Amino acid sequence: MPPKHSVNLDILRGLLALIVVIAHLNAFPTHFDKNFGKLFSVYYNFPGGISVLGFFILSGYVIGLNHPELSDKKMIKSYIKKRLIRIVPIYFVAIIFTALITWGDYSWKLILSNLFFVSVPLGNILDEAFPLWSLHYELFCYTLFIFVSYFKLGLARTLKVLLIVTVILFLFFHKVRVHPLFITYLIGFIFWITGAMLAQIKTFPYWNISASRMISIFLLMFCLQNLNPYGPILKVLHFSTVDYSGYIWYQAKILYPDLFFYPLTILFILSLTHSYSKTYKFLIYFLFIAATLRLFMLVKVYGFNYLIQEHYVIPVTVLIISILFWLLNFQINGKAKKIIKSLASLSAISYAMYIIHLPIMNLFGKIVTTSIFYFIIKFIAFWVVLFIVCYFLELKFQPFIKKLFRGKSTANTSVKVRAD
Repeated sequence: MPPKHSVNLDILRGLLALIVVIAHLNAFPTHFDKNFGKLFSVYYNFPGGISVLGFFILSGYVIGLNHPELSDKKMIKSYIKKRLIRIVPIYFVAIIFTALITWGDYSWKLILSNLFFVSVPLGNILDEAFPLWSLHYELFCYTLFIFVSYFKLGLARTLKVLLIVTVILFLFFHKVRVHPLFITYLIGFIFWITGAMLAQIKTFPYWNISASRMISIFLLMFCLQNLNPYGPILKVLHFSTVDYSGYIWYQAKILYPDLFFYPLTILFILSLTHSYSKTYKFLIYFLFIAATLRLFMLVKVYGFNYLIQEHYVIPVTVLIISILFWLLNFQINGKAKKIIKSLASLSAISYAMYIIHLPIMNLFGKIVTTSIFYFIIKFIAFWVVLFIVCYFLELKFQPFIKKLFRGKSTANTSVKVRAD
């Protein structure tokens, strides 16, 4: 039976949280500093979207490990209690903190809708804490898992049904305006339940993939968001679909194009928990070929200059390096491995970092710097404050809440999963 916690997954958890913070700093530089924020804004689309999908499949994996079945009401009650204790306290802190720094900008009704996780369907999420949108979908997945497990529907069988429904919707109802909220629920749960299913695979020995190939998989994350062939392929096939751009973005956050990243998120889990089966290597070859196909189509239609003009240089470079790391299977020295594993230290504060970084970023945005020197000091101070706040929330506040609600005997036990 697989262990209840894989230390290697901490690498993924820490990396995903860090990417989300950097992505928001890059995408909304003036929120951090009106005068000098654009200094660290680059013409590159950081994979914040892929990171969130990675969190979905990772969350499902963790739940699959720690709650392989919910066969009676007592188990369900314990499961719900643990999930709420893990998610709600720091989430509430983020909402209250956001309400304080934006005092008077939002009604109490709107703030309460965010506190009780119903802001996404109501379309009134707090702008200064918009990463919290994903917690609504996370709770949806938690809830749906109860039904799947309690009624013994089977994870693999449920996943097959979800994939079939998705294919039918896409092929036969692509011109029907199905509300994107439903599609986001559907595809988001596909990622989540895939993680839960992978957690129950017991036939693989652990950690038998080279560091070079693991790096290759993670590098793909930094180019695939820019090299998704979904749009161009549909255009070539003259396959038109409903335009969801007019909907609220967090109600249409996970749509059909995001399924292109599905193999990558599976590789995240497999590369860090299982030996690399020959069956799964075709997932990465598919991604290599698909990204290269996107480049070929761009060059054929627009020419090489287009790649430079539209800032494809970084994604193309990363793709080439990723392919080289995979095919040549470099020997990574000890220092490089230590750098990779250092990301695991962020795991202990990754949930708080994801939840609280944007409100803190907006708070720092109220301090307008007048020179590059003060901007650099402000930038360093942001990271220091962020780490200190996250450390307090995860390692002081959260254990206190656990002790308060579970009792001393439970609170003093080791935590199997730091942030899921």
